[in-house]
Amino acid sequence: MGFAESTNWLAANEINIQQTNHNDEVFSKYGCLNYCLNEVRPIVIGLNQLKERDTIDKLNEKIQNLENELEKYKLQLINQENQVKARDTLLNEKDESIKAKNELLVAKDEQFQDYRTQIEDKNRELLKCKLQDIPHSSLYADGIHLMKIGNLPAFQVPYLSSSPDWIVIQRRIDGSVDFDRDWLDYKNGFGDKDGNFFIGLEKLHLLTQSRPHELYIQMRDVNGTTKYARYDDFNVASENYNYELNSIGKFSGTAGDSFTYHVGNMFTTRDQDHDTAEYNCAKNKGGGWWYRDCLYSNLNAEYHDDGFDPNRYGISWGSWSGDWNYTISLTFTQMMIRPSLK
Repeated sequence: MGFAESTNWLAANEINIQQTNHNDEVFSKYGCLNYCLNEVRPIVIGLNQLKERDTIDKLNEKIQNLENELEKYKLQLINQENQVKARDTLLNEKDESIKAKNELLVAKDEQFQDYRTQIEDKNRELLKCKLQDIPHSSLYADGIHLMKIGNLPAFQVPYLSSSPDWIVIQRRIDGSVDFDRDWLDYKNGFGDKDGNFFIGLEKLHLLTQSRPHELYIQMRDVNGTTKYARYDDFNVASENYNYELNSIGKFSGTAGDSFTYHVGNMFTTRDQDHDTAEYNCAKNKGGGWWYRDCLYSNLNAEYHDDGFDPNRYGISWGSWSGDWNYTISLTFTQMMIRPSLK
């Protein structure tokens, strides 16, 4: 082939090549489209479906987890409700137990009040028996007076039914009431009007200031020996003068005079010292009294059932035995006053 022919062939083939390339380009545009539609699209759809399924699975997993959490909380709530119910049941049981115990306490209290009433009745009977043992039995107090003095509220005092003018201002029958007390107690009075008893200094002052009074003191020792001391002008000053024993008058009786020594002396208690001793006689001897330096008598001292006190601190009346034996502790005393008959 000559040069010209070769050139023509090349030119012709270039046109074919260009056409072929064009066809390939067209095929690549339109053929690929069909291919993608037919081959790739299902793959894409499949991938999307896989992705959607993965998302749904995760959602389902989350839902399942939430349901599990919810179930757990439901179980916890049920447990808590059961615990609350158990506590309510326990509280109800305790309430019932407390109610039963309260009812028992009320019943016991009523029973105690019954016993107390019985004891008080027995004590009154015992007091009468003790007092009836005293030879001068017509002088034991067996009644209760309601008295009104000055601005003081009305108060009850024991008296003699056989001679209502005599009222009891002090009594000792046993050691059940402590007479070692402060000033205020002695001022206002204390004890049981049916037993051991002190009327009170303020009442004594008002009574003896209203008109002259005489004083009668009954005493007995552990052997049953009974004696008395009587004074015809008993008078007690006001609190401004510390309830000084102004006067007691003339003595008569069988016990000897152990009270005149105390005239002119103020009343002393363990918390108010008005005696003339260097120490508080009430603290040293026990019980409030019209101490001097210190005493010939003290009917408010410590009670001794056996009628004996080696320390000489018992209920004393120095002239009782005639030899001023202060180891003797009297087992019964009763101080009474009445308006003077003069």
